[in-house]
Amino acid sequence: MLTLPLVIVLGLLAFGLVKWGKQKVSGVLVGILFGLALATTMVGPPILHAVTSASKTVVAAISSAVR
Repeated sequence: MLTLPLVIVLGLLAFGLVKWGKQKVSGVLVGILFGLALATTMVGPPILHAVTSASKTVVAAISSAVR
């Protein structure tokens, strides 16, 4: 199991690659590794739950506005 400090390091590396415009293949690979590392920690499930509930709220708001 990967640790939270590794997730933080990969996140900072991904941020640096995007900030300085070097997000080519290496940026994609770091993003994938960051996602996998985040998913294997205790931090991943609450983030996924928050994103899922936020997206459901947005979809519900758009659906009710269209009706």
